[in-house]
Amino acid sequence: MVKKKPMNQTAILCISTTLNNTFVNLTDLEGNTLCCVSSGSLGFKGSKKSSSYAAQSTTEKVLQFCAQQSIEKLMIKLRGVGYAKDASLKTVLNQNFKIVHIQETTQRAFNGCRQKKKRRI
Repeated sequence: MVKKKPMNQTAILCISTTLNNTFVNLTDLEGNTLCCVSSGSLGFKGSKKSSSYAAQSTTEKVLQFCAQQSIEKLMIKLRGVGYAKDASLKTVLNQNFKIVHIQETTQRAFNGCRQKKKRRI
């Protein structure tokens, strides 16, 4: 866990969920990392790393750091798939932080699937 003292009371909370792990990164408005926690770093192993409980625990750990540093406002960026993203977002909404905005940054395919090869006769 990287710890720095934030100058502003607003921070960006980036929640990235994959099929195997959950990463929660807290940055200041310039993009400098204040705190970074993954569900694997909290001791979850194997398929438990991708569970919604692991995502909830990971998010709670970062929110405790926010409370210690007196951060009041959060901008949330979500990325990834699965139930872990929903569990992390619910955890943030249940805390006493003012949420400036929520942004979905999951990438999407732009070209579609590859077409079938043309039949030769």
